[in-house]
Amino acid sequence: MKTLKITSRKRILAFIMFFSFLSSFAQQESKVWLTIDNESDVPSVNQIGDLVSTDSSLNNAITSLNITNVVKALPSSRNPMLQKVYEVTCNCDEVDLYTTLINEVSAVSKVEYAPIYKPLATPNDHNLIANHYALDLIGATDAWNYTTGDPSITIAISDQNYEVTHTELVGEYIYYDSLNNGPTGHGTAVAITAAGKTDNMFFKSSIGYNSSLGLYRMNYNEVLDASYAGAKVINLSWMSGCEFNIYQQMAIDEVYNNGSFIVSAAGNGSSCGGPDSLVYPSAYNHVFSVTSIGELDNHERTLGDPNSTHQHNASVDLCAPGYEVWISPSQNWELPSSGTSFAAPFVSGTVALMLAVNPCLSNDDISHILKVTSVNVDALNPDYVGLIGEGRLNAAAAVEMAAGYNAITLNTNYSLSCGTYGGQIEINATGGTAPYTYEWSNGSSTSGLMDLAEGEYAVTVTDASGCSSDTTIVLESYSPTVYEADVDHVTCNGISNGSIDLTIIEGNPDFTYEWEHGMLTEDIENLSAGTYRVTITDGNGCETFGSFNVMQPEELTAEITTVEFDEWNDIDLDLTVQGGTAPYNYTWNTGDDSEDLFDVSVGYYEATVVDYNGCQVVVDQIIEENPILSVESIEDMEINIYPNPTKDVATISWEDDQITMLTILNANGQLIESKEVSFQKSYQTDHLKSGLYIIILTDLNYNTYTGKLIAE
Repeated sequence: MKTLKITSRKRILAFIMFFSFLSSFAQQESKVWLTIDNESDVPSVNQIGDLVSTDSSLNNAITSLNITNVVKALPSSRNPMLQKVYEVTCNCDEVDLYTTLINEVSAVSKVEYAPIYKPLATPNDHNLIANHYALDLIGATDAWNYTTGDPSITIAISDQNYEVTHTELVGEYIYYDSLNNGPTGHGTAVAITAAGKTDNMFFKSSIGYNSSLGLYRMNYNEVLDASYAGAKVINLSWMSGCEFNIYQQMAIDEVYNNGSFIVSAAGNGSSCGGPDSLVYPSAYNHVFSVTSIGELDNHERTLGDPNSTHQHNASVDLCAPGYEVWISPSQNWELPSSGTSFAAPFVSGTVALMLAVNPCLSNDDISHILKVTSVNVDALNPDYVGLIGEGRLNAAAAVEMAAGYNAITLNTNYSLSCGTYGGQIEINATGGTAPYTYEWSNGSSTSGLMDLAEGEYAVTVTDASGCSSDTTIVLESYSPTVYEADVDHVTCNGISNGSIDLTIIEGNPDFTYEWEHGMLTEDIENLSAGTYRVTITDGNGCETFGSFNVMQPEELTAEITTVEFDEWNDIDLDLTVQGGTAPYNYTWNTGDDSEDLFDVSVGYYEATVVDYNGCQVVVDQIIEENPILSVESIEDMEINIYPNPTKDVATISWEDDQITMLTILNANGQLIESKEVSFQKSYQTDHLKSGLYIIILTDLNYNTYTGKLIAE
């Protein structure tokens, strides 16, 4: 015996520690649930680590009751009322905590005692066999805290030789073929391991607990029978060969597609020539293959001896206790034994518990949960990484995950409403058993909704088996993008110098721009006259449309419309300007800057007109010798000349039936043409060159009528 000597200093320290332990033990930790309506009153930890509240009465309670923690009781709840419920922990009496909070704290509207979570039951036969490690290793008791199984879930044991009078099987099986008899042993042990009678003060507990058993023969047809009889789990602790067989695979596929989960023993090391060999049916697709692990999570039965292993290869999905596990092949006969035959039913029984808490799990769901919840044992088995499955069975974690697992996965695609309407929701359901039905909160029964306003939209999706999943989508509505546009119009007719400059005033970045003419920039330039349309898309996918007109002025034109001669042989030039953008600037080759010129002499005259935008036009005129006949002396009478001025052909017309002669003079008074026009009413001037012409009509009485024609 070792003696511990304590010095005086150590005695004092030990006394203090012991006293502190007694003091802490005397402080009773208590919890309540309460409602705090005002979020600002919820206590928080300040910079110095003290728990404080904005409500003074709650602060007093924190101090007097030694309240140590305040957290949301149900943070996952979507109920607004439950979101206001908090769990309060104190080192104080539970009744004192309750009464103080409900009577003295103004910020608290309701108080309830917090729940106390305890296991439902521990079977009385759990540890009747002292060294039965397997159930503890896989966390069986924690799994049973969730469920002890459901008799409606049947595990089919495909095996041979069942002793149905065994205490552990009586009342547990719902099907048995009486012809499947013979020496007792293997089938009995496998069935009891999976779901033998539990909590009966006999032998040991079974992982499947209250699940039902179907006892079938050891062949593929019996596997099919079991599936079509409704077995949710089928255990195959046997082998059918070492080579792939397409017919066997097809039978396995049929069972899997019928909804039965198949668990198979991987093989016992010597099977098919060695532990790394594939063994069938465990190596088939849609079969969950299980190999052995020991009490220390060891794959080698004898540590350091690779020849002591059971099967390990890439087809293995999981490992479970299979070395030195206790079995009962016959009544009153128990012994430790090894084999993947006994590892597989630990998984089968666990699957039955998973289905008891969530019958909507698909085969893929079950496989996924078993693997992701398993305990990784690669570090303890470095020579077998990737060969003994994802890890060691963790029944507790698998059942827990199954309880909260949504067998039907809802993938939601939606676009936000841009304005009053326009939102869209599309639901893509996977998992479960197709087809699916949809029940929306707005009464719709389709997988998608169109043209939605903002708001909440709840949907429940139900599969062909009656399993359902639900979700709620919140559509937000966003206001359209607000913008302003600065349009610069084309300055001169026919050119391309217009532009449109957009400025975003309000909206949700990032913005994209698509112009009808193909441009993708915010602003566009070098535009000719026309209409330009743009689609602006904001960061939420909302579209805003714009349309803009780029204008151009009328074509700038100018002409010298009148040339007049007075009696002193002076000339007046009248310049007429149209189009462009006023005001205009005028520049003559004479140096004048007036619009018109007066009293000019014979010669060449050129006028340049520039408008407000800098557009320009140039016109000229040649004035020749003074005509014999003064133009100013001519009186316009009944002669109609059109068009006038003319660039091509003009028509001279008259109404007087007495007109007999047509005479045409140029601006110098020289005779161009004299023609008899009796019985005519018009004359075409297509032969005249550019210039000013005097038109004279003579009637029977020698009266004359004159007019002017300008040919350009």
